[in-house]
Amino acid sequence: MIKPERGSKASGALVASSAPRSPWLGILKTCVAYTVGVGALASLAAWPILGAREASSLAFGCTLIVVFFGVSLLVAEWAGRYRSTWALPAFLFMYIAKILAMGFLVLFSGLPDWVLAPYFMWGALGSLVLWQFGEIRAFSRARLPIFNSDDPSPTPSAGGENGQP
Repeated sequence: MIKPERGSKASGALVASSAPRSPWLGILKTCVAYTVGVGALASLAAWPILGAREASSLAFGCTLIVVFFGVSLLVAEWAGRYRSTWALPAFLFMYIAKILAMGFLVLFSGLPDWVLAPYFMWGALGSLVLWQFGEIRAFSRARLPIFNSDDPSPTPSAGGENGQP
């Protein structure tokens, strides 16, 4: 049997397109594009105006946000490839773990000598807002499956409760 093209059947009826196997890498790409793009532009613009130390502090704040937040999406991707039902719990677990790790780093470790705290803070805060904006946008546009297509429950025509015995 020849499989019909995506979006239509041979009879002319429309068929719903399938969801991607895993949305996590797409979400990661969107978030990295927003955060790194704006962070790089801000750092490059700050360099001639404020100086190299201030610009590198902005870039360092942006980099830490991308690394910390990117790890949870990569873990969700890995867990989703292993078993699809584990992706969201893995993402949520890593989200909590990274918040605790960032809090630990802020409270118990100092910044390197070359980093200026106010510029680092503004770079990290701006990157955090951009990252969250990118995640919300990517999640809202992701095609997530609502129904389990592998559900083995019988249909009425296949001899279920209301079908033939």
